[in-house]
Amino acid sequence: MLRKNTPPTLVLLSCFLFFALSPQNRVAEAAEVPLEQLEKIQQFYRNLTSLSFDFKQITNGNGRTREGAGNSIFYRPSSTSPGIMRWDYNTPGRQIILNDGKELSIYTEKDKQLLIMSAKKLQSDITYSFFVGKRDLKEDFNLLPADPRFTGKTNAHSDIAVQLIPKQPHGQIKSLHFRFDKDANIRQLIMEDHFETTTELIFSNIKFNTLPADSQRTTVELVRLSLPSDTEIIRQ
Repeated sequence: MLRKNTPPTLVLLSCFLFFALSPQNRVAEAAEVPLEQLEKIQQFYRNLTSLSFDFKQITNGNGRTREGAGNSIFYRPSSTSPGIMRWDYNTPGRQIILNDGKELSIYTEKDKQLLIMSAKKLQSDITYSFFVGKRDLKEDFNLLPADPRFTGKTNAHSDIAVQLIPKQPHGQIKSLHFRFDKDANIRQLIMEDHFETTTELIFSNIKFNTLPADSQRTTVELVRLSLPSDTEIIRQ
């Protein structure tokens, strides 16, 4: 089990990458969004070699609000590689979440702990399976109109908002809510769980394919954690 203070970024990051859009690709009008456009989005994702962005995370639940911020990188060294996911939280405290395709590592500075588990444990999760290119949207999600509860930041004249509901009951996800701007950049992702807790991610400084392809040096740099010598390592 993950620690309670570990943000649910694994699911969120996976979902975000599935729907990331190239700035050169124009988003279709709302009537076209359902299946055809989402399939184009998925195809674009599958062709990415790297993606980086800054993020702000806001979690609301049980009458409490928690905020965090940092930056993230996705890198696929080659077409046969499962890819590397790395999130670096800078606030409220330093935390690193790294998936190198073999192991999932979560380092929390204030706890002086590194939690390591097999990445294979995520294979049964529909979002992770889709992230590594093994799932199609139409297999796992139903598309619905945007939920009015989450459209407060949406520009009705230019933005496109969409809601996705898992077809089968999912342990972490009740619904997903995406917002794209007029240039096809994803700007907001909200995940709602079964306890009505919402986790919102606001994206900025999005960059596509800026890292060198098939670079061993880049791979080594991304998976390096450089932790203090007194870090407790826990394997699950």
